[in-house]
Amino acid sequence: MNQFEIRRNKVYGYLDENGIDIFLIEDTEGRRAPSLRYLSGHPNDGLLFLCRRAKAVLFPWDTAMAAKYAHADEILPYTSFGRNPHEAIMGFLQREFSGGAPKIALSAAMPYPLVIRLSEEIQKQFPGATILCDSKGPGAFIDKMRAIKDPEEITMLRKAADILNTLCERLEKGVLGKSLVTETDAALFIEKECRIHGAEGTSFPTLAAGPDRSFGIHAFPGYTAAPFAAPGLSILDFGVSFEGYAGDVTLSFAVGNLSPKQKTMISLVEEAYTAALELCKPGESTVKISRTVEQIFARHDFVMPHSLGHGLGLEVHEEPFLRTAQEADTILKPGMIFTLEPGLYDPQGGGVRWENDILITATGKEVLTRSRIVRM
Repeated sequence: MNQFEIRRNKVYGYLDENGIDIFLIEDTEGRRAPSLRYLSGHPNDGLLFLCRRAKAVLFPWDTAMAAKYAHADEILPYTSFGRNPHEAIMGFLQREFSGGAPKIALSAAMPYPLVIRLSEEIQKQFPGATILCDSKGPGAFIDKMRAIKDPEEITMLRKAADILNTLCERLEKGVLGKSLVTETDAALFIEKECRIHGAEGTSFPTLAAGPDRSFGIHAFPGYTAAPFAAPGLSILDFGVSFEGYAGDVTLSFAVGNLSPKQKTMISLVEEAYTAALELCKPGESTVKISRTVEQIFARHDFVMPHSLGHGLGLEVHEEPFLRTAQEADTILKPGMIFTLEPGLYDPQGGGVRWENDILITATGKEVLTRSRIVRM
């Protein structure tokens, strides 16, 4: 039994407990659903039907791609239904149910007009059928599953981290050796080198901000031809994707004679990172960790304008989220992988952020990446 079957069996159990006959996941441009890849291995574009009776049927856009990567009980060409999601869904339901009133769950990401059209057609074909489309059904159950990585996922995220560590080391050397002197130099270096070292690509658009632009949490535009790692504070936020799994780090560069405020910001970010890391262990509250960082900053009248971190996996932002909002509180468990990224920003002095990827283990934590604040 492969990892996709193991994951799907957990979902089948949920469907059976809740009397749901079919759960449909759609992954397509404009409404990506990484859970399709998580449960089938197919990298993109398709419909995945999970049946209560432990059956997975995939309708891929690209059948050649599915033949190479996908794991499902049945793979049917999407072209057989005129490349129309409505026709494919109805065709599948008509094949699977000769009568009765099935209970069908649709992905919460499915657009409302399609949900309405499908609901009307399903009720017409199967009087009394139940159609569910909310954020608390099978989709939410799968999101909770994905928050705790299985051994195969941890292996992929370790490999993403290894690539990031190599890039961090080479970026530092490039900056110190003056071969990377602009934001564009740094960003394009990452684009090329991550692929040379085995990544699928970057996990999100690289953010390279020199001293004049590092005041923003996320620089806009992502990078320019402006100087990078010039005197002052520079931020380089980047990630890589390995077999679909996203790593994410931030390097900060502190160059030359800094102002007292800039030095204080660096010191506070380092203190906050160290304090938060100390708390990262099984059974700890993400809200407690986040509030610890906010309290450190508040003692010096600084405010961090973003959350402390986010989960990593097939998405670069997924559960768990490290925020102070009580409704977002999560108790850390072994297998969770997330970023820790305290940062401070000043309109005149620029910004500094320190971000690494953290794995919660049975006995504590492991820091997977080796980014840092580089002083020059």
